[in-house]
This record gives sequence, C-alpha cells and structure tokens, in this order.
Amino acid sequence: MASVKSADASLWWDPFSALLTELENVPLSSDLPPQLLNKMKENRAWFIDTLSMFKPSNKRSRESLNSEKLKIGSHELAVKSEIKDKALQISNTLGLDEVQSYILVERSIEHVVLPPDSMVQDFLHLTLLQYYIERQCLLKCTRRILMHALCIEGGYKGHNALQKEVLELVSAGLDSKLVSLLDSLLSSTYSEQMEVDLFNLWAEQTLIEDNLVLEILFIIYYEPFCTCNAEKWKKFCLMYKGISSGSYHFDKLTVSAEALHLSQNAKIQLLFILIEALDLESLLQMLHDETPFRLAVFAFSFSDIQEMDAIVSSISTSDMKDAGPLFLAWAVFVSLVMSLSESEENSVLTDIDHAGYVHQAFEAASMNFFMNVLQNVIVKESDGCLAGYRSVLRTLISAFIASYEINNLMEGSTLNLILGIICKIYRGEESLCEQFWDKESFVDGPIRCLLSNMENEFPHKTMELVQLLSSLCDGHWPAECVYNFLDKSVGISSLFEITDGSLVDDASQVVETDFPLHVPGVESLLIPSKTRGHILRVVDRNFVIVRWEYEQSGILVLLLRLAQHLYMDKSEEAFHILDLLNRMVSFNMGLCFSLMNLKASLYLEATHSDMQTGQNMWAVEVISSLLRNMHLYPVYAAMIAMGVNILAMMLKCFPSGVAAVVLKVDMFDVGSTTNPFVVECNASSSSWFLSGRLAKMLLIDCEHNDYDCSLAISVLQFTNQLVESGLESDAINAFIVFSLQYIFVNHEYWKYKMRCVRWRVTLKALELVRACITSFSYSNRFGEVIQNILLSDSSIHSTFFRIVCTTSQSLEQLHISRLIDVVEIEGLQLAIHSVLDVLHIMLSKWSKDIFSSLPMFHQAMLSSSTKPMPVSAAVISLISYSRIPAIQVASARVLSSILTIANDMQHHFSGIAFFTPDDKEIMDLRNAISYILMEPSLLDDDLFSAVMDLLNSAARYQPAFLLALIDVKECTDVQADDTVSVKRPENASSSPTAFKSSSILDAVLQYVNKSAELLKSKPEILLNVLGFLKALWEGAAQYPAIVEKLKITGNLWKHLAGSVLSVLVENQRPGEWREKDTLILTYSFHCQNAILEVMAYDIFLQKKLSHAASITKQVAESKENCVSIEKSTAAENSSANILLQWSEKSILVDMVKIYSSCEYDSEVTYRAKIATSLFAVHAMMKTTSCDAGSLSVSLLNQINAIYKELRSQPAFSELVVQYSKHGYSKDKELENLVLNDLYYHLKGEFEGRKIEPGPFQELFLFLVRSNAWQIYYGQNYEIKFLESLKDINLFDTVKIRANMRLDLWDYSNWKASKVIAETMLEYLDKTNCMVKFSASKLFALRALTTLFAVCKDDSLEKKTATGRGIPDNLILSCIDRTCESIQFTLQSLAPAMEASEDSLNFLAAQAELMIHLIRRLLKRPPLSACLVVMKTSGSALKVLCDIKPAVKYLKTTMKLAVMLLLLSLELSCNYFSNGAFHKDSVEEATEFSNLCLGHLPLLCICLTIPELGTLTLTAINLVLRNFLMPNTWFPIIQAHLPLQHIISSLRDRNYPIPSTIVLNFLLTLARVRGGAEMLLSSGLFSSLRALFSGINDERNLHILSDESGSYDHVWGLGLAVIAAMIYSLEDSSRIKVLKNEIPYFFLDKAHLVSYYLSAPDFPSDDQDKKRPRAQRTLNSLTSLKETEHVLMLMCVGARHWDSWMKSMEDMDPQLREKSIHLLAFISRGNQRFGESLGRSAPLLCPPVHKAEMDDSKKPPFVNSKNGWFSLSRFGCLPVSKFSPVSTSVMAIAVKSETPEKSETLPATGFSDTVAVQIYRITFLLLKFLCLQAEGAAKRAEEVGFIDLIHFPELPMPEILHGLQDQAISIVTEIGDGNKAKEMNPEVSSISLLLLQIMEMALYLELCVLQICGIRPVLGRVEDFSKGVKPFIRALEGQDFLKTHLSSLKRIISLVYPGLLQAEGLL
Repeated sequence: MASVKSADASLWWDPFSALLTELENVPLSSDLPPQLLNKMKENRAWFIDTLSMFKPSNKRSRESLNSEKLKIGSHELAVKSEIKDKALQISNTLGLDEVQSYILVERSIEHVVLPPDSMVQDFLHLTLLQYYIERQCLLKCTRRILMHALCIEGGYKGHNALQKEVLELVSAGLDSKLVSLLDSLLSSTYSEQMEVDLFNLWAEQTLIEDNLVLEILFIIYYEPFCTCNAEKWKKFCLMYKGISSGSYHFDKLTVSAEALHLSQNAKIQLLFILIEALDLESLLQMLHDETPFRLAVFAFSFSDIQEMDAIVSSISTSDMKDAGPLFLAWAVFVSLVMSLSESEENSVLTDIDHAGYVHQAFEAASMNFFMNVLQNVIVKESDGCLAGYRSVLRTLISAFIASYEINNLMEGSTLNLILGIICKIYRGEESLCEQFWDKESFVDGPIRCLLSNMENEFPHKTMELVQLLSSLCDGHWPAECVYNFLDKSVGISSLFEITDGSLVDDASQVVETDFPLHVPGVESLLIPSKTRGHILRVVDRNFVIVRWEYEQSGILVLLLRLAQHLYMDKSEEAFHILDLLNRMVSFNMGLCFSLMNLKASLYLEATHSDMQTGQNMWAVEVISSLLRNMHLYPVYAAMIAMGVNILAMMLKCFPSGVAAVVLKVDMFDVGSTTNPFVVECNASSSSWFLSGRLAKMLLIDCEHNDYDCSLAISVLQFTNQLVESGLESDAINAFIVFSLQYIFVNHEYWKYKMRCVRWRVTLKALELVRACITSFSYSNRFGEVIQNILLSDSSIHSTFFRIVCTTSQSLEQLHISRLIDVVEIEGLQLAIHSVLDVLHIMLSKWSKDIFSSLPMFHQAMLSSSTKPMPVSAAVISLISYSRIPAIQVASARVLSSILTIANDMQHHFSGIAFFTPDDKEIMDLRNAISYILMEPSLLDDDLFSAVMDLLNSAARYQPAFLLALIDVKECTDVQADDTVSVKRPENASSSPTAFKSSSILDAVLQYVNKSAELLKSKPEILLNVLGFLKALWEGAAQYPAIVEKLKITGNLWKHLAGSVLSVLVENQRPGEWREKDTLILTYSFHCQNAILEVMAYDIFLQKKLSHAASITKQVAESKENCVSIEKSTAAENSSANILLQWSEKSILVDMVKIYSSCEYDSEVTYRAKIATSLFAVHAMMKTTSCDAGSLSVSLLNQINAIYKELRSQPAFSELVVQYSKHGYSKDKELENLVLNDLYYHLKGEFEGRKIEPGPFQELFLFLVRSNAWQIYYGQNYEIKFLESLKDINLFDTVKIRANMRLDLWDYSNWKASKVIAETMLEYLDKTNCMVKFSASKLFALRALTTLFAVCKDDSLEKKTATGRGIPDNLILSCIDRTCESIQFTLQSLAPAMEASEDSLNFLAAQAELMIHLIRRLLKRPPLSACLVVMKTSGSALKVLCDIKPAVKYLKTTMKLAVMLLLLSLELSCNYFSNGAFHKDSVEEATEFSNLCLGHLPLLCICLTIPELGTLTLTAINLVLRNFLMPNTWFPIIQAHLPLQHIISSLRDRNYPIPSTIVLNFLLTLARVRGGAEMLLSSGLFSSLRALFSGINDERNLHILSDESGSYDHVWGLGLAVIAAMIYSLEDSSRIKVLKNEIPYFFLDKAHLVSYYLSAPDFPSDDQDKKRPRAQRTLNSLTSLKETEHVLMLMCVGARHWDSWMKSMEDMDPQLREKSIHLLAFISRGNQRFGESLGRSAPLLCPPVHKAEMDDSKKPPFVNSKNGWFSLSRFGCLPVSKFSPVSTSVMAIAVKSETPEKSETLPATGFSDTVAVQIYRITFLLLKFLCLQAEGAAKRAEEVGFIDLIHFPELPMPEILHGLQDQAISIVTEIGDGNKAKEMNPEVSSISLLLLQIMEMALYLELCVLQICGIRPVLGRVEDFSKGVKPFIRALEGQDFLKTHLSSLKRIISLVYPGLLQAEGLL
C-alpha cells in the first residue's frame, strides 16, 4: 500500500482562471447559471479572505510531500519526485505553502509546454507568473461578481440568488478584509537575495494586486454595498499620505513604465475612494431638499469630521505633491456641511478653514491634476469603474460650483479649466449625459446652471457653449436633448453699442434697436428693428452684451457660421461646430434628417448661391463645400475627418440625395464628369486616382491628431456607405481604389500619434473589403472592378498576409511580453480574425469561377513561398489559438476553403509549387482538432461546426490530407466494443497536447453515441458529424480502414437508426414558420437525410464488395492491409439489417408518409408576393413625390425599373385614360391616382378581398409574376448546411433590410410606411423558413429513395444472412402513402399563380420514390395498385400541363410523371393481354381502360415537348395496343395527336425521340384503317425515304443509330409500317401505294432487301478442303426480325398479284430466288438430338442486348431437341463483345467441340427464341411462294393454260421435305410431352406455326408435282408415312388444333393419296 497523508482541505483551490472565464462568458444583465452559483458558494471562503487563503510555508505541509499520495479534502494527488523538487523551490521563493506550491507546479506543467532546450529558470518564471495569475483571477472573480450583482435588475438589494450571495459576502466583512489585505500589500517587502527579473515580476504583480483591491473597494463604496465609516476613511487617508510621502516605499516598485502607471493609478483610485467616501452626493441632495444636517442620516458625526480634519491638516502640500485634490474635496465637504448646519452646530467646525484648503488646492494646481487624470490615467485598467470615477469627479465639481458660486464668473482661465474638466467628465459617458439632461438629477443642477449662463451669450460666445454641448451628447437621447436645446431654446445675443435712444428701461436693463442688426459671424442673419433685448453684462463704457428677444434655431445659426467659414478663417470655431454635429449624428442618426430638413433660404442668401441642390440638401452642400476648401494643416485634417463622417451618416440616411450633392461638389477632386447624376460617361481608369491632397491629409492626420475621429477611418466609412448605397459610378470606383490600394496597403507604415488607431484603420478597411465583396452579387459592373482588384493586386494580398501569416506561438509570446500593450494585441487579434473572414469569403465566392489562368490571389493562398509564411501553415497553427475561439473558427474555415479550391483548380497547378504541411504541422493540427472535439464542456457551436467542416472538406477533396490526420495503422488496431470510452490525456485540461490520431474518430463516435439526444437538442451539431460520416462513406474506397473502425467500434448503426426513430413523428411542422422552431426541425430532417444516405452508401458498398468477392472468389488479402467484410455484413446491427428491422415494424411506411408529405405552403408564398407588390407600389408612390427616404440607390433603381414596366402595361394606360375622363389633366397626378388605387386594391387582396377582373387585376398579376425581388433571391454562399444544401434559393432579407435601412424610417416621412415594409419582410422570412423546411424534407425524401434504389434487384436479400427482404405488402402500403402525398402536393400548385419551383421539385422527388417503390416489388402488383398509380400520375400530368413551360423543374417533373404512368401501364399489360381478371377485378379493369382513354389527350399534349417524346409515345403505344379498342381510341387520336410533328421527326436525325419508337407507334396506328389513311395523307412515305436515305449498303446501318444504339429495327420497322398500311387501306389506296411507293423500297434499296434475304452458307463437312472460307457476317436476333419485316411486306404486296407484278416485274424473280435459297438453308436444319453437327454451328446468333443476355440465362420454353431448336443452341453462346475476331474465335470454339461435348450443350430461352424467329421467317417465305403460286394459278385459269415459261420458280421437293420433317418431328415431340397437361400459350402458338408451315410446304410440293407431272418418290412416301402417324397421334386431344389438322389432312391426301386411309388416320 502506498503511504497516504492528509493536508488541510483549505489548501486546495480550483483554478480561478477557468472560473473567471465562465463568469465573463455570462452577460452582466443575465442571471448566473445554477452551476456557477454553486461554485461561488463552494469558494465563499476564498472570496471573503481572498489572497490570504494562499498560506505561508510551514513544516507540516513540507513533510506531507514525503508521502506517495496526498489527500487534500476530497482531492487526492500522486506525489511525483520531479514535481516535488520544483514545488519546494517555488515555496522557498514565494514563501508559499508547500502543498499549494505542489498544486501550482503540477498545473503549470499542464498549462505550459516549453521547448526541449529551455532553461530551468524559464520554468520558475512561468510558474511564478502562473501563481500571480491565479491570485489576480481570484480578485477579478470577486470584482466580476460585484459588477454582476449591480447590473441585474433590482440592483444589489434585489432578491436574486447572486445578489443575496454578494450581500452575504459584504456582511461577512469583505471590505474590512480587503482593507487589511491592501495594508499588507502596501507594507510587503522583498528579499535582498531576490534576482532582478524576479523582483521586477514581483513588483509589477504586487502593483496589479493593489489596483485590483482598490477597484473592488471602490465598487463596494460607490454603489454602495456598505458605508465607509470614519475609521476606515482615516485609515485610507493615512494610506494615501503614506503612499504620497513615500513611507510605504511605493515608489521603489516602479521598475518599469507599466509599473509607474500602475502606481499612479493606485494613488488615484485611493484618492477617489476618499472623495466618494465623503458622500458629497448626499450633501447635495440635502442642499437641494433643504434638509438640515442634524436631521439627516450621515456616516460622519461632527466629532468624526474634526478627527478627520486633524489628519487632513497634518498633510503638507510641500511634502505631498498630490495633496491638492484631497484638500479641494475636503474643503467642499466642509463647506457643504457648514451650509447645512445651524449656527450653534457651525461652532464645532469654525476651526476648519475650508477657504484655506481651497487656496492650498489651487496653489497645488488641483484642477490641473484632475484634468491630467481624465486625460491620461483612469482611462486605462478601469474595467468598468471608469464611469464611477467620472461620476465621483462630476459630483465634486458640481459641489464645488454650488459651494463657491462660480456660475457668475464667465471669464478667466479658472472657468475655462473647470469647463474643460466638465467636458472631459461627460464626454464618452452616456450614463452621465443621461443624468445631466434628466431634470430630476440634483447632482447636475449646478452644471446645468453654468450651461444656462453660457447659452445666454450665444452666439456672441459660441465656442465654449459648443464645446460643452458636444461633451453632453453621448447617447441617443442626450444627443436629441442637445439638438432640441439648440434648435428650440437658444436666443440671440450680440455686442451692442448703447446710444441715447436705445436704453428703454435703465432699471430693468432693457434696450431696443432702431435698425436691423447684423449678427457678427452670421452676416445673413438680421435682428429686426425695434427688437428689444436684456443687457447681460457691460463690456466697455458704451458696449454691452445684449440677449435679444429674437429666437432663432441654434443649429441653423451654427450651420450659417460654418457656411461663413468658407470665406473666413476661423478654424477653431469651425472645428468645434463640426465636432458637435459629428457627435450628434453619430449618436442619433435621426438628427441627420433634422439637419437636412432645415430651411435653405438663409443659406442661399448668405452665400449668394443659386445652386439647385434639391429639397433639404443645403446642409450637405455646406459641409461638402467646407471640406473642399481646407488647407494642409492638422486641424483641417481633423475637420475633414469629422465632416466626412457627418456626410457618411447623412449618406446612410438619404443615399440618393446626399450622394448627388456630394459628387456634384466633388470635395476630393475626383472630377465632375464622373457624377452619374449629371451625365453618363464611360469608365476611365485615369479618373480613378484621387489627387494627392487627400493622401497628404491622411498622413498629417494620423501623425499629429489624437482626435476620436480619424480621417482614414472617416474616408473608409464614407466609401463603405457609398458601396452599400448601391450607387455605381467612376467616382465610387475612385474612392474604392484609393481606399484599397492606398489606405489599406500603406496605412501600416504611417506614423501614428495614437498607436491604437492603426488597428482601427485596419479593421475599417477590412470592413470595406467585405462590403465590396458582398455587393458583388448585386452589381455586375461594380463587381467586376472589385474582383479584378482583389484577385490581381499583389500589394493587397501582401497586406492580408502580413496580418494573418503568424502562428499561435507568436501570439502567445505577445501576451507574455511586457513590452506590448494589451490594446495592440487585441487590435492584432481582431485584424487577424477579420482578414481570415475576408479570405474565407473570397475563396467561397470566387473559388469555382472559370478563370483562363490561376488568379494571383489563389496562387498566393496555395503557394509554399508566400511571405512571411505559407497561408496554410499559418491557419493550421492558428486553429490551436484557444484564447480567441473566433480566430480558430475563421482559421478552420479558411483551411477548409483552401482544401476545396486546391481540388477545384488543380488543372491550373502545373509548374507551381504548392504548400504541403510537414509532420509537425499535421501533428499540431491533429492535436488541436482532437482537443476541440473532445472538450464538450468548452464546446463552441461555431468552432465545432468549422472543425467538422474542415474534416468534411478534407474527406471530400484531399484524401491524403485526411489520412495524414487520421493514421490508418492506428485505425486498424481497434477492437469492437459496445460503447466508446474516450479518455483525455491528463495534461489536456487546458491546452491541446499529444492526442492519438484515432482520437478524432473517437470524438466523432462520442457524438454518434449521443445522436438521439443531439437530434432533439442540438441537431446542427449532429448534422456536422453526419456530414463527415457521409463524406467518408462516399470515399470509402480511399478510407476503408477508417470506415471499418467506425463500423466496428460501438453500435454505429444502432445509434444512428435509434436517433431517426426518436424523432419520427407525424405532423412535424412549425406552426407559424418561426425561425427558431423551423431551424430545429430543418436540421432534424437534414440529419435524418444524412443518416439514410450513409446507410445507402454502406449497403451499396457492401453490395459491390460482395459482388467482387463472388467474381474473384478470393477476398482475403494480406492481414496488414485487409479489412474484413464478413464481420460488418453479418452483424445484426448492420445497415442492411437495420433496414429489414424497419420493414418488419412498418417503420418504412411511417418514413414514407412523413418524408413524402410536401410542406411547401403556397399560401405563404402567395402572401409574400402580395406583400412585396404592396411595398413596391407604396415605394413608387413615395419616390414619384421626390421622397426616396433611406432606400439605397440600388433598391431605388429596382423600384424605378418595376415602375417603368408597370407604366408600360396596357392596363395601366387604360386606367390613365379612364381617370383623365374624370377631369384630371396632369400626367403625374393621374399616375399617382392609379398607383394609390392600385395600392388599396393590393391591400384588399392581402386582407382577403379578391380583386375583381379588370385592369387592376391585370396589374396585380403583373406585379406578383414580375419577380420584383429576384435580385435578392438566390443561393447563399454563407449557408452553414451540408454541401448539397447550397443549392437552396432564399430571399436575402438581411440585404433587403440593409438596403431599406428600416431603423431610420422612424425619423423620416417613411415612418408610417414601416409597417408595410416589416410585413413584407415578415412574409419573406416566413417564405425562407418554409423553403428551408420543405427542402430538408425533400433531401430526406431523396435519401429514402436512394435507400430503396440501392436495395433493388434482390441485393438486400443476398447480402443479409437470413435472406429476408422487404415484403410486397409493405411496399404497396408505401405506394398508397406516396400517392396520397402526391395528391396533396398537386393541390398546393395554385392554378391562378405560377407554380412554385420548390413544389415541382418535391413532386419530382415523390414521383421518383414511387418509381423505385414499384420497381422494388418482387411480384406483379395487383391491378388495384396499378389503378392508384395510374390515377395519381394522370392527375399529376393534368396539373403540370396547365403550368407555364418556362417554370424550372417542370419538364423534369413531367418526365417522371410520364415514367410513372408508363410503369403502371407496363405492369398492367399482363392482366389485359392474358385476360387474367378475377371477377372482382372487372370493374377495376374497366376503370383502368377509362383512365387510359382520358389520359390520351394529356399524353398528346406532352408529345409537343421533345424531352418527353420518347416516354410519351411509348405510353400511347402501350395504351393503344393493350388497353383500348381502336373504335374508342381512334377519334381521340385523330383529334389530339400531332401526327405531322411526329412524322416530320423522322427526317431529323438529331431529334430526341428515337426513330424506332416513332416507327413502333406508327405501326400500331397503321393497323387501323383510319390510322393508315392518316399516315398516308400526312406524307409518311417521304419521311421514310428521308430516314432511309443515309443507308447506302448493309455496312453503314449505324448511320441511323440513336443514343441507345437501337438502329437495327429502323429498316424493318419501316417496312412493317408500310405492310400494315397496305393491309389496312382500301383497295384504291392500296393499289396506289403498291404502284407508287413499293418500288422504292425494293428497287432503290435492293441491296438491303438482298442483304436481309441472303442465306448463310451451311458449314462444310469436307475435311480435305484447304481453301479458306469467306468471313461470315455475325447474325443477331434483330437482323432476323428485320428479315421477317421484309418478308411481311413482300407477302402483303404479293396478295395483290396484278399490282405487285406490274410494280415488281424486274425484281420479283430475284426475290423468289433469294427466298428459295433462304428456305433451302432453313430446310437443311433437320437436326435431331444426338446427330453429329460437324465442325461448326450453322448459324452464329449470339445475344447482344441486355434482355437477350438475360434470356440466355433462362431455361428453354419449348424443350424440343429437333430442328432448329437443337441447332440454335450451338450458335447462341453469349459473347461479351462482337467483332470479326471474336466471331472467328467463337466459331473456332464451336468447331473444336467434340460431338460428345456439343451434344451436352444445353438449350436456353434465347436459343429457343432464335429458333422460333427462324420458323416465323420460314412461314413468311412459304407464304410468299404460296401467294406467287396462287397468283400464277389464277392467271392460268383466266387464260386457260399454264404458262410454264412465266410460272414462278418453286422450291425443290427436297427443300420442302426438309421443312415437313422438321415440323413433324418438333410437333410430335411437343404433342407427346404435353398430352397430360395443357400447352402454355407460347408452345401452342409455335405448334400452330409449325402446322401452317407444314401445310404450305405440302401445298407447294403439290404444285411442283402437278406442274412437273411427277409423283412422290417411293422412299419419300415411306419416310413421310413413318413420321406422319405419330405426328397426328400426338396432336389428338389438342382442341385448338382440330381445324388446322383437318386442313392439313386434306392437303396430305392430295399429295400422298391413300396414305392416311392406309394408316387409318382419317
């Protein structure tokens, strides 16, 4: 057992730095969370005793460290020897308790990572620094708690838990403890052996602690939490005396400039505590309320005052330089007390010479001291106390004014100094300014009296009044008070010479002027004659200051004086006036409107100007003109800065009006020709460069001025406002170029009087850059300029990189360094964040643009030679900079963008060296990412999202980068476990150190395990994780080890599936489309989408792996690199099994129901369109009355463009004409009346009152369909969703609000219009919410569709161990639910309005799901299901056909609807073709047929859309062939079918519809007489000739190939159509066709006819022949069908013998010859099973198409071993590719088969199909020859003799015998095999075909015998007799063949007389 020792529990403390961070993260106005309150209570002892809780060194603690384990209360430490040694050293140095020293050292090791070569002394310094940080964080926590208690509603005396806790701290004596602590700190000494560096550290940290303690004490007494009694005041006074006199050795601590500042600050804080403790505010209230001192409750008694005075009087100003302020405060205190005391009480204080104290105070320059303090000291390190210090000083000055009545002293330096102090006190403190203007504030009363006295002498004495008012306008309401004070209350005073008649009343000092009096400085302002005034004071003998009874707006007077300065040099006064105006408009934008609304008459009179500036723009002209005439001096630079800032504010308020005046005045010499309001000019680069005057002014300003308003910042702000206004001109471009290429690029090299201004300029310039980039989306011309500058200017890039290219280590060093000001560090950090943000936006917006070459910006971002360091290296390092999470977020986003563009632009990378991170950088990034992801307590949502987005980008675009972050070897070394237990490294408490690479995946799995919880609470967090998983599964081929680790570590699929089920609830829809509720549900559905997609990817992956394994039969690879598949696929929680579990529990049905329900609310979009139209019309009304308000120029242009289009509408002109008839004559008046009435009509429509048909309705429809806000509608590149979500189009309401500037409407004439704009924005926001939510369901629906898609073709059953599948009844339920959803979606497509693209997109997804569901069925669906699908698809088509064709996604949706309809038709064909109807299904079949009939007109409409032609024509063809009778469908087709359009498509080889589809349809049409006539009259034959014109010979049939490659049918189908037409037409039309058209196809295309009728040569059995045979052409089933079509046309023609012979006289013999040769070839196929075939197959006909390949895998359906059914199996072997070589190879392979092997070659479904096709050809050949013979016989009958010379050639008897034998053997075999059962339809049709072949063969044989006069050969009679007997016996019992058998017997009796009788077969 290890020895354990215990230590005092009070020695332990939790890190106060972490507690301080938590406290600072809570807003001051919010309650503390319960966990923080608990921590406060746990640390109460530390907050009370503060630093005294750090105990001194003691023996017991030292001995306790000798144990192996140390127990401190509930905490236990393992004592390590190396830490113990350092702890003892620290304890010896600090005198700190050894146990606490050990705790400190251990935590320091966790926090600090030193370089390997660091010295031990460095660690000592850093540990000491950590100790002081802990002490100061403790004090800062106390200060923060007190401030928090004050800021919560109710103040510190409220009933809040925190407030109660604070009161307990105070009641426990917190202030007394702090006073004792302060005394000990002031008395502390140092060891003489202390090193210099350690002493410096100790001195500075001690002074910091002094300041913190004093701040806490000041807060306690200022609020007050408690009262400072006399004893404590005296103690403070003695401390102040000791510090100032040097008795505390305080000055020895000032070892540096920072220490000197801290020591001075401590003195001042102590002084303010002394002044505040005097409670002058209470004395002023007593004075105000006239309450005697004896009746008041006051902290000090008279005796206390005497004792306190004794201490004060003991102080000598000669010994204490800082005694003066204390004397002044004491004098004021005593004076007030004496004024409140009665005479007998005053006797106690008579010995106190308060006047003497005042005298000493002024001798000691106390007022200068206070001015010094305000200027230099207390502005720093106050942290919330500054307002309190100023308030104390304000109270002191106010009390001083009240005590010594200096209000009457209006001259002299003392008053000016006091006035300066007052200005400094109020300037920058909004709370004090608000108190000043509050008349109830008695403290400010004396100062208000001083202001009143100064106002009396305005404008005689302007500057002092303006200075004071400028200081009093901080804040919105104070600025308004100042403006009102000047505008309404100010009179006019002037110097006046008294004459004999001017004095009206000597007693009352009233004078009267006899003539108009010019006001000096405002020459245009005249005081009317006979105006009276009151004498304020006498200046000289006859000159007095008179306040006239003539009131004028003080603001107007100031502006007139400012205008006067255009011609007079009074820079100081102009400076202060501009300062006042600048501050007023900065704090209250509404005052800009007040300034611009001032009347211009006095100004025009004063300046003698006739310039037309427009309404209310003269103030803008005054300021602009003033700035134009400034000289190159510092004061003028400051004035320009203020003036430009005022103009920027005004530009924001009234962009169009102010911009026009500013550009017209041309204050910066840009050039008047660039003013777009004057004349349009072409852009000229020379006009983009401003004169050097402004550049020089900028340098002067930053070097000499310390004014709040920097010129550079003002210029940048002004330029920014110009950009945001949307104005486009060369002048604007000039400002932008100057701001970017001069100010931004050079500002870092300027000399600054105030160093902090440098970073403010940087931030403002970056703000301008961001505004320019953002505005690019809304302005093409402007955006092109900006894009060229930002992408091509290397100086701008260098400026970016100098700011951002640093490391986290460098920034940490700045924090440690004592030479760098905190403000500098904060400025740099803000600049880094801003630059990163700009870089991210630039990469996001311009990463995928098409560039001819890689832009310089992208090269610099990706280059490894970028200075001062590669950008990628910088952002990788900054990701670990945990001090500022915003920098981490921005860095991660930039790195993510870099990874993306490196992939997008890799084709530009040749010859350029790009940055690749080294191992250390990868390790640092891995540690940082792991730390961020594995610290849930410190989780920042934005940071987490940015890091996950980084991983996502790496997975998608840079696999090597991701594999470097996540080591594959570590990933493979994992074990499957049910849970993921992730333990952080011990030293990872505060900073990222060494993490394993797999910890990134472990962290991801943590969130997966909590997916169900996250999906409900923080779905956006889970969405980022799922996005990363999706990227990994998409690239699973590159990340096999990572994917497998994720799958086997923990129950991945179980957690993901569980999270989906946890939120799978119906009716998930936000009630009012509120942003917050909508986002939660939106993220939730996106998460479900991502989960389903990951499952789909996994199932697809496993399917492919299983397929590969089945082919190779060797999946196992080397153990090192192999990933086992069986484990994951066989696991019960695999993705496939999860899907099966869902199907068993009907969860899939619920998913389909929820996901397929469309949430697109057309009512919301409809109302949004009305609201936008309503606002547009209202804005038109305002702008036509010359009131553009605060609308940006771009928005104004947009409204004007809509108005122009509106005016051009016929309905508008009609209304104007109507109104003109009522007596209105002016055009503008008429138009305004129309707009006004249109507005109210729109308002009625919005409120539910429909607009009646007429002109107003037409205008209304125009507005809602005009897409007025299309410029603000589009993709948002900043969207935070997954990559696929960036295609969502949303209204940019943020930009709309910015262009409207709604916050300013309350100050203008647009105030009443604000409701209209807010309503519009509300509905646009609702539309956005609805679109986002609908899109989320759309993505979920598509993911579910994908899941069904990857599971088809029995893949799911094959890959699961059980072989289970999704049952058909569940699929049918899903189909029903989807159909219901589609019907609901169709209802949302409002017919009166344009259909929504989103609704159409959703409808398309629903249709796609339906298609996959139907294809997923294992069996044929019932007819009822087909009927539902048919109804749904038909309804969809009906709605879609009524929508405008221009709507996006319409054609895609229609295509899917037609596909759905076609699919239902295909599935229903079997029912109708077989007549397989159940009794209950007859009604359904009838309804189905009626639906088909009703859908025909819709399908005919769809034919006009080329993209739908193929599917539509196929569907129509199916309907006509299978579901309807010709007499029902033909009238509809005749009325609606665009037949001419269809036929003409045959001429266009590029037409989307394949010719085969068209010809198939025409074939169906040609089989009906009416259809044939339509084709004939439509010019079909000319189109067919054009179609066949490209065929020159049989070798270039491919010229007719379409996209699918199906060209083979074209020739044959064309002939089939002609044949059907001839057959269907009447005799006259038929003869016409035969005469005019048929010769073309048989004469002009004779080579094709010959090609298809040519018979292949039978293989030779002669083994001795050495001559090589000719290469045989490869046959195909398609070519055999083509032969059938040729023969069919021949037969149809031959039916009409006379016409045929006239047309085909020359060609007929050749056709007969070819036919006989082909028949002879077929006749030789009398092969019986078991007979040797020889060395080669007689016919090579391998499967080509997919269907044929599938048939080749099926068993034969005839099961015959005779004839061609036996021969075809040898030539129908499948071959992957066909070429002459492959054909030869196949032939050789067949030849090489031994007889034994060849006989075992099985027949297939395809070989039987080929055999059947051969016999169909045989039938047509025989039919043609029979028709020839029949025609010749009829001719012979007509002439009376047989003309043997012209008698057609007939086949030889041997050929016919072969055909007869094949028919006999095959039918006999079939009959014997089917005696016990009924023949299936296929076998029956083949049997009938063979009977007909045999009958025609016998008929032809009879003809030959009769013509030649011969008899059958005896041997043939015997052979035939042997075969015919079993043949007829086999057919007995087959009723369907009785008729044909009887006919056959008759012809047999004629050919072989007596045979049947002899055999007994009659």
